[in-house]
Amino acid sequence: MATKIIERNFPGKSADELYQAAEVILRRLGEKYGIACTFDPAGRTITVPEKMGVKGLCSVVDGQVKVELTHGLLGGAVVGTVKDYIEQKLDRMFS
Repeated sequence: MATKIIERNFPGKSADELYQAAEVILRRLGEKYGIACTFDPAGRTITVPEKMGVKGLCSVVDGQVKVELTHGLLGGAVVGTVKDYIEQKLDRMFS
């Protein structure tokens, strides 16, 4: 399995602020693709179950959001679209 990692730094933003913003992004992604994500505000993680050969894990700490997308051969065609969507949303998260 291959892994794509997306990291964005947001100096001065707390983990709670970042988690809330990341949750909004991944809820919309879940709605768009019919995915039931698991949200853990206390642990500041969001787990995205496998769908179309791609699964993900979002973790948040003070000043940083990290998303790991894991995929096999089947997910190779889809992972780029998902990665682009997440990168675009993270880049605009506080603008």
